[in-house]
Amino acid sequence: MNGKYSEQEISNINEIEQQLNRDSQYITIAIGNSRILRFLTERKIEEVEKTYNGQAIKKIRFIVADPNEENKSEKYFDVGKRSARLIIAKLKEGFNLLKIERIVSGKETLYIPTQISIN
Repeated sequence: MNGKYSEQEISNINEIEQQLNRDSQYITIAIGNSRILRFLTERKIEEVEKTYNGQAIKKIRFIVADPNEENKSEKYFDVGKRSARLIIAKLKEGFNLLKIERIVSGKETLYIPTQISIN
């Protein structure tokens, strides 16, 4: 955030953002940002149909938890097939804790997974 806000104002804004994230059943990642997610591979990975701009689009739904959240509740993480293939490749390698970065180019969104090593 910029210098226009006091520390208290920034804290208030961050607090409501965290509350909104806790209340949602979906994981969201802002453009150019990343989040660390634990993929719950014991849960079903499935194809779902969603509507964007009036068109039916198929997405792959993963069940994940954010290890940085207090309650670590299960949430949906829906991605396109290209991103799903990248994530599945990491899961097949045995990694279920992944840093997911959101990259956008034009109308295309890609989620890039990077394994997180636990020492």
